[in-house]
Amino acid sequence: MKKVLAVALASAMVMSMTACGSTKTAETPAATTAAATTAAAAESKAEETKAEAAETKAEAAATDLKGKMMGVVTPSADHGFTAESIKHCEAEVKELAAKYGFEYKFMTAAESGEQSNAVETILGLSPDVMVLWPVTGDELRSSAQQIQDAGVPLIIYDRLIEGFTPTSWIMGDNDAIGEGAGQYFSEYFKEDLAAGEVGMLEFKGDSSTVPMQRSNGFWKTADKNFKKIQEFSTDWSQQKAMEQMEDFLNTKSVEEIESVKAIFTHDDEIVFGIVEALKNYSGPAKLNVKLVSGVSGGEGFMKLYEESGLEGVEFMTYTFSPSMVRDAVKLGLDVLEGKTLEESYLIPTDMIDKTNYKEYMESDIYKVRYSLQ
Repeated sequence: MKKVLAVALASAMVMSMTACGSTKTAETPAATTAAATTAAAAESKAEETKAEAAETKAEAAATDLKGKMMGVVTPSADHGFTAESIKHCEAEVKELAAKYGFEYKFMTAAESGEQSNAVETILGLSPDVMVLWPVTGDELRSSAQQIQDAGVPLIIYDRLIEGFTPTSWIMGDNDAIGEGAGQYFSEYFKEDLAAGEVGMLEFKGDSSTVPMQRSNGFWKTADKNFKKIQEFSTDWSQQKAMEQMEDFLNTKSVEEIESVKAIFTHDDEIVFGIVEALKNYSGPAKLNVKLVSGVSGGEGFMKLYEESGLEGVEFMTYTFSPSMVRDAVKLGLDVLEGKTLEESYLIPTDMIDKTNYKEYMESDIYKVRYSLQ
C-alpha cells in the first residue's frame, strides 16, 4: 500500500513540475522527469526501510514473552464438541507459544477433582496467567480462588462459577441462544399456539450454568401455550439422549406421545440421538414432531437438512463453534503482554436453518472450525 502511495506522489510531482516549466526555461521536460523519478525512488526506498524496521520490531516483540508461562486446564474429550474444542485450544496455545516465546502447561481432566489437581500442578510451576474451562463451575470454586489467592490472573471459559469474579470470563452467548430459540419456536408454531397448547420436550446438557442460561432464555421468550411434557438431562451424550427418547416413546401413553410437536435441545449431538430414536420407533402412536433444535452448527447437523430420514420434521440450530476456545487463549496472551482485560466477553451466535445453512457452510467461522482436519 505504501509503495502504491509513493508512485502516486511521484506522478503528482511530475505534473506539478511540468506545469512550472514555462517560467523556468532552463529545466527541460527530460530533466524534470528524471528528477521526479529520482525523488519517487528515494521515497519508495524510505517506505521500504520503514516497513522493514516495523517488521523487525514486530519480530523482536514476539520474543519479549520469553520467561513467561501460561497454564491451561480443560475438560477431557467426553463428547464430540469437547474433543474438537481441545484440539483447537491446544493448537492455539502451541502456535502462540512458538510465536511469542512463552512457556505453557496444557492439561485435561475428566472430573472436577482431577481438574483441581491439575490446577495445583500448574500453580506449582508459577504461571503468569491461567485459562480454566471448568467441568462444573461450582465444584471448581476453591481451585479458582486458589489461583487468585496466588496472584495469578484467571480467565474462565464457557461456564460461570456463580458468586465468583475472575480476572475475566469468556463464553458463547447462551442467553441469546435460548431467547432466540424461544422466539423461533413461537413463530414456527404460531397457528398451533393460537389454537391451544403445543406439547414439547426439552433435552438439557448437564447441571452447569450453560443449560441453565439456555433454558431460562427459552422460557423467557417462548409462547405461554408451550407445554413441557418432560425434561431430560443428557450429559451431552448422543447415546443417552437416544435411550431417553426411546424410553419416552415406549413408556408414555399414545396421547402424550402424539401431543409432542416440538423438541428443544441444548446440543447438536443430542439431536442425533433423538433422530435415531424417532426413526426406529414402530409403536402405536402417530409421531407429530415438526421441529427439533440443536446448538453447535457442526457438519453432522448440516447433513440433516439434506436427508434426516424423518418425513415432515424440520431442524434449526445455533452457532457455537469449538474454535471459540481460541479466543480464551488469546486473552491469556493479552495478559502476558500486559494488557488490561474487560470483565467479560460474550461470543455472538447465529441461527442456522434450512434457509441459510448453505451460506453458513461457506462462512469463515465454519471453515475455521474444520481447519484442523
